[in-house]
Amino acid sequence: MLCKRFFDCLVKASVLAILLCGGALVVFGQDSSKDIWKDPATSLVWATKDNGAAVPWNAAHDYCTSLRLGGFSDWRLATKDELSAMYDSKLKKDYKIKGPIELSDSRVWSGTQTPSGDVWNFYFAYGWESPSGTSGHAGSARALCVRSAK
Repeated sequence: MLCKRFFDCLVKASVLAILLCGGALVVFGQDSSKDIWKDPATSLVWATKDNGAAVPWNAAHDYCTSLRLGGFSDWRLATKDELSAMYDSKLKKDYKIKGPIELSDSRVWSGTQTPSGDVWNFYFAYGWESPSGTSGHAGSARALCVRSAK
């Protein structure tokens, strides 16, 4: 009898917990979000998708700094070195970026400027970087956002 009563209490407690969590099943110790990915090599947290459109650098910068994703608001454009560290030529996908990140195009803006004020781009199809002219405001590329884990 005690075992049956214990089981009934456990079921009631589980149902109550699910109702209090808004009907969502919570798995403790596991991040169910597929929108962000933490790189185990660098501990940087990446958005798993870019902004989905070719935009000028200012728009890419604004996109990342205003992004609210995974409960965080401190997103930014990655440096050219951070982008370069994400490139893996051995990958079989078109855009050779590590992890579950999906790019809609190869060219991604960085937050790194040259001494003359141009902004670096990184190309995930080939693994090379180049500065854009006109202080990074000309041309267009994707915004891929990153944040430092705290």
